[in-house]
Amino acid sequence: MFQVELKPEVRKQLKDPDKFVKGMSWVYTGLVLAMSGVAIMLMLYFTKPEDVLNPTWLMLIGLAVAGWGEWLKYKGK
Repeated sequence: MFQVELKPEVRKQLKDPDKFVKGMSWVYTGLVLAMSGVAIMLMLYFTKPEDVLNPTWLMLIGLAVAGWGEWLKYKGK
């Protein structure tokens, strides 16, 4: 979803720069998912307060995706 590019001097320092770039993309995608869940919760807070916890699954999926991206970044270092 996101196009990430590293500087050449940073690419030289990494063991697997392509895996690191893929991990960065996964992290950004996960953060967007988690924050969209927060935005939906904010809208529901003002419109239907009893349903405010329904998008919790979206936040958890977003954090899981970001965690997977962090694992890829760790393996790419």
